[in-house]
Amino acid sequence: MKHTLMPMLALVLAGLAANVLATPPRIVRDPFVSRLPASAPLAAAAPAPATPPRLRAVVLNGAQSLANLDGNVVATGERVAGYTVLRIDARGVLLGHAGSEHLLTMQDKDAQ
Repeated sequence: MKHTLMPMLALVLAGLAANVLATPPRIVRDPFVSRLPASAPLAAAAPAPATPPRLRAVVLNGAQSLANLDGNVVATGERVAGYTVLRIDARGVLLGHAGSEHLLTMQDKDAQ
């Protein structure tokens, strides 16, 4: 009996192996496709703070002028804390946000 079971078991295992190899694997989920629907809303940008950043220093050098706003060194056109730097000159730093403009001066720095 033992001698007849071994060949039969070998045939069954060979048949199972052939069946497994003949069937292509089924892909359950593509790991590179997002699970979120395409119409999912994007997270809203953080609103700008109620007060503009503090002016700490200004370095005037023509078109290469820089300003230190709350520890961030920025040039014209850059953004900081939700505000866009519109101009840096001897009068101070002009910031823009949501259609309004805020002029930061060195006198404002001394008052803070």
